[in-house]
Amino acid sequence: MPVTRSFFQRIPFIRIASLFLIGILIAHYLQIELQWMGIVVTILLSILIFLWHNSNFSAVKTQNYLLSLCILLSGVFYPKKVLEKHSSGFDQKDYYLAEICQKPAEKAKTYQSILLIQSRSLPKPEKVIAYFSKESFDTTLITGDQIILLARPQEIKNMGNPFEFDYRAMMHNKGIYYSLYLQPGTYYKTGKKISRFSYMAEQVRDKLVALLAATKLEKEERSVVSALTLGYRTELEPETRDYFASTGSMHVLAVSGLHVGLIYLIISSLLSGINRGKIGSVVYPATLIIFLWSYAFITGFSPSVQRATVMFSFVIVGNILRRPVNIYNSLSASALVLMLYNPDVIFEVGFQLSYLAVFGIVLLQPPMANMLQLKNKMLKWGWSLFTVSVAAQLATFPLGLFYFNQFPNFFWLSNFFVIPGATIIIWLAFGFFVLSPFPVIPGILAQTIQFVTSLMLDMLKWISGLPHAVSEGIIYSHSQTWIIYGLIAALVVYFFSKNKTWLFAGLMLLITFQISALWTKSGLVNQKIVYVYNSNNTLIHFINGRRNYVLPAGKFPVTEQEMNMIQNTCNHLKIENPTFFDRKSMKDFISSDLKINDQSIRFLNCNIKIENQLKFNIQTSDLSQFKNSNPNLVKNDTILNLPANNLYSNENQVFSIDFTSKFKESVFLSLN
Repeated sequence: MPVTRSFFQRIPFIRIASLFLIGILIAHYLQIELQWMGIVVTILLSILIFLWHNSNFSAVKTQNYLLSLCILLSGVFYPKKVLEKHSSGFDQKDYYLAEICQKPAEKAKTYQSILLIQSRSLPKPEKVIAYFSKESFDTTLITGDQIILLARPQEIKNMGNPFEFDYRAMMHNKGIYYSLYLQPGTYYKTGKKISRFSYMAEQVRDKLVALLAATKLEKEERSVVSALTLGYRTELEPETRDYFASTGSMHVLAVSGLHVGLIYLIISSLLSGINRGKIGSVVYPATLIIFLWSYAFITGFSPSVQRATVMFSFVIVGNILRRPVNIYNSLSASALVLMLYNPDVIFEVGFQLSYLAVFGIVLLQPPMANMLQLKNKMLKWGWSLFTVSVAAQLATFPLGLFYFNQFPNFFWLSNFFVIPGATIIIWLAFGFFVLSPFPVIPGILAQTIQFVTSLMLDMLKWISGLPHAVSEGIIYSHSQTWIIYGLIAALVVYFFSKNKTWLFAGLMLLITFQISALWTKSGLVNQKIVYVYNSNNTLIHFINGRRNYVLPAGKFPVTEQEMNMIQNTCNHLKIENPTFFDRKSMKDFISSDLKINDQSIRFLNCNIKIENQLKFNIQTSDLSQFKNSNPNLVKNDTILNLPANNLYSNENQVFSIDFTSKFKESVFLSLN
């Protein structure tokens, strides 16, 4: 029997989950009338019932196909969140009753929190992200407090700059569509506490974080320990995050499968004595599940912990039922449960990376580990850790490159320090929290935690400082990412089946990827673009092939954030480092494609005049194309002044964009 067919027949849940997932994707990307889907599903179910008792081979085969189609269509038909228009409730500033869902975390200029607001004007309570001014801020605000506020929530928007992170979509996936800024005097506590299960979890975690804060742990070490053990990452400094990101160790900071697995090992070793007899065979796994979900409760039921806890719970339940536990079945079943609970979970980066990593480890690590037969325990442990790191990276690196555009070259080295360090820290922290009511011992444990965490951070800082520690600016499209995964899948199937057809398929995918890369590169060579970034400086980026220039139209120095924004564009368009101009010190500049003076800028066939407004005069340009490329500008009449008499003429088009107003947008001009 072919290895692929045998694999799917032995693991029914992987078929069910895969078909259901495909159905969700179809519904997400295609507009399908649910009434028609209901009719189709009803017809298919009727045929299935009619054929149910027919044992004929062809009838059974037809049943299998119909059942698979029903599962796929159920993913399409499955109820999803409807994106309601809430703007009608926020037409003006109003009073709202709000609950604090998350303890306010201190940021550079504000305190950030999540609020659940409600009023008569809203059809249902609405989650918003809130920013409190530091001036006269009430530091006693905690999770569960009820407040009254006077504000007008604003719809969350992206800056609109090219290739930027889609913050709006990320917040929408969390069910948050609006934000608000609260100044002193616009909110006050009612004195009432709201009791919710999720708030109780947050409050327990806040108390444990406070226990760590009461020790002599340094701020950086304390923030790392809070993230490692409790999933509390609001205190992490950007520099600390960078150390973990550049060494491929970010998975340690996000409480997930690794941490739940360590808790599983800790509790199972402590309870190993009761795993005997009929009573023990039930009490032991039941206690394990209780402890795992208690840990999920303490960490605030973060999505990553929920996923891992569901996964381990399926494994434990399989043992209770005395059934052979197939890890692929358990993984697929847990993923299916999460998709049934929230179909949009498949669009979360954490969900994608965590399941791919576990699948990669389970599938690829054993045969990789068997390549070397080592007798020395330390060498065997080191080789096992290395193969786990490689297997996880092999399964996740295409997605990591797609989302983060970088690859940590020393991920295998950092894991030799991070995983043992994280294991020791979790053990010590577990003991610290349990023994915190007692004197002396918690202080000793805290000092030990400080030493281990500091040593781990020093090693990460050293690794991140090594030459070529990170390969940056690696850009792949959606289609190229799918091609890479197809190539990996074909080679893995060939490795297990030795069927040359899969090797041939892998080679064809490799050729397809190379052709795609060449096609993309050829298109970028001839690009002629003008970007005006939405920034304080109103940066203008001129791009001609790989050559490019940046001119600030504002009067402020270019910030680090703006430099990163420009570099992001350069990475995506695969262009050289730009030539920067300073409006204050520059008089005249002339090149083959760019001419600058005090009055105006000439770039290829585009003239730009800088006053209070940016006026674009583009020869042989299509006004409708400009409008389609900049829909947000067109929506706001105060920003874009378009001459109505030029809509269908072949004359030069003049576009005037006012950048003196508070409302800002980026501008995109294609000069090809």
